[in-house]
Amino acid sequence: MKKTTTVLVILFIVIIFQFCSKKDAVIVTTPPSTTALTPTLPATIFNYNTNFPAHILAALIADDNTPANNPITNDGATLGRVLFYDKKLSKNNTVSCGSCHKQEFSFDDNIALSKGFEGGFTDRNSMAILNIRFYKSGKMFWDERATTVEKQALQPIQNHVEMGLTLAELETKVKELSYYTALFQNAFGSTIIDSVKIARALSQFERSIVTYQSKYDRVKQGQENFTTAEAQGELLFNTAPPPPPGGGANPPSCNGCHTAPMFINSAAPPFGFPDLVDLGISNLSKFKSGSLRNIANRTSLFHNGSVTNLQSMFAAGAPGSGTQPIPAHAANPQNAANLIAFMNTLTDNTILTDPKFSDPFK
Repeated sequence: MKKTTTVLVILFIVIIFQFCSKKDAVIVTTPPSTTALTPTLPATIFNYNTNFPAHILAALIADDNTPANNPITNDGATLGRVLFYDKKLSKNNTVSCGSCHKQEFSFDDNIALSKGFEGGFTDRNSMAILNIRFYKSGKMFWDERATTVEKQALQPIQNHVEMGLTLAELETKVKELSYYTALFQNAFGSTIIDSVKIARALSQFERSIVTYQSKYDRVKQGQENFTTAEAQGELLFNTAPPPPPGGGANPPSCNGCHTAPMFINSAAPPFGFPDLVDLGISNLSKFKSGSLRNIANRTSLFHNGSVTNLQSMFAAGAPGSGTQPIPAHAANPQNAANLIAFMNTLTDNTILTDPKFSDPFK
């Protein structure tokens, strides 16, 4: 009996101790996000309609894909900027368009495949959002599946890996965020919010991201001169290599697929990129020719992000390597060095820090 009493007393003490311990337990909370809940915008909105130098303006007149019903306005691009960086436009409020198109990397991502809202990875490398208004055809994505910038703008938001929302969910979320009321009123003269206007605003902001202040641009305006290596690189860039041994079609020059001054080509490339998994445009192993401007600032190149810099690009694409068909004359190390020197002149560093293209939630 005495032993039983002792056991009961000990059991009672243990229960009391556990109860007190639970009551006094420290509750661990997740640190608050450093991202601001509302955007910070300037009192006087930024100007998104730039006065371009003559050589850029000529290309814009010839190739601009901006539709008549969606011209770039300062208010529209301002709204687009907020939408572009707003992580609340994803399923769990963790990912924005700007998460995969980072300003500091020329609106490209710094990893081969981008992370979505649940940590999954995209099928392809995030294509840089630079100078997209100069794609005359207006077709977007590596496989050109979107026929306009406006149609491109909403696809990542609806993608089950990237941002994970339906259009109905997107509209509901934006309507519930009070700071959008005035922004839509200013941009479109109405507080009515729908996915069409969201796409139009995003497109205005994306089209406004244009590079035109590189050394290349200053040379074309007579303000600077190329070095010997840069000048030789430009010549090589515009020169078609000799035909392959044994005959066959003459391969194009670099400029044939990346046409100056924006180093873009709206047409599908004349050759394929051997890939047994991703067949690209019309299942022909072809992929969109992206702008080479600011390419030296990017760390994931090609549709699969398989190359990290210009040096490895020429090494990976040398004739006989079985990957990207880089022109044959680039296999010469000195020629490759000169081409790289020229391509480095295409970098516009101002775009990397320009506040009108920055994240307003920081």
